[in-house]
Amino acid sequence: MQEQINALDWRHLLGHREFEVTSRAKTIDTVREKLQRDRATPLSHIQDIAGVRFEAEMSLTQQQAVAETIARRFSAEPGEVLHDLRSTPHSGYRAVHVWLRLPQRVEVQVRTHLQGAWANLYEEAADHFGRHIRYGRMPDDPDAARLVREFQRLALQNILELEVHRDELFLTELQNDDASRHRPISTFTANASPSSRGREDAQIEARFQTLRSSEQLVIDRLERFRDDLRRIARLEGGLS
Repeated sequence: MQEQINALDWRHLLGHREFEVTSRAKTIDTVREKLQRDRATPLSHIQDIAGVRFEAEMSLTQQQAVAETIARRFSAEPGEVLHDLRSTPHSGYRAVHVWLRLPQRVEVQVRTHLQGAWANLYEEAADHFGRHIRYGRMPDDPDAARLVREFQRLALQNILELEVHRDELFLTELQNDDASRHRPISTFTANASPSSRGREDAQIEARFQTLRSSEQLVIDRLERFRDDLRRIARLEGGLS
């Protein structure tokens, strides 16, 4: 599956932006823990025994389109297999999941670059503080609990706001491109629109550059969270 997703031509959705497709399988301990947590779910019904992750720098609209494209590639109806965890996040985790049966159950996690960076670090925190932090429980240690709450707030406020802003810029750019394609040539000539169009493009690009600078600040903040996590872990004798 990873190779099939990689082989798709994503340029119509992402342009020339890079994307990353990785795969992973749950460990025996993780499966056992999940079965113990939800005793009503038999092993055969666990959706994410096998998983694939798709991450890219993209807007929320593009993220939705990527998830729908993956669903259709495997002959699934998006409305039946897409699970949007952006509006109902789990402890700060946000993504769009595609649940497929091929015939084995496979979960494809489609994430923006910020969602992916956050989720990868939260996994590291869960490995140390306990996987229960993924399901709403806080660590007993006050410093650890404070860190987890700040971490969740970063996802539910800062990253969410940046992604909404990126989506607004993307849709504005899309509308401008669409209007330009459908505008008669005489309109450009009468109103000297090419230069105006160029100014609009420059303004949008400048706003994108400002957005990317804000996104980099969030990534830098995630790195500081990683430093704090490892400092707490060393104090507790958990991580080297």
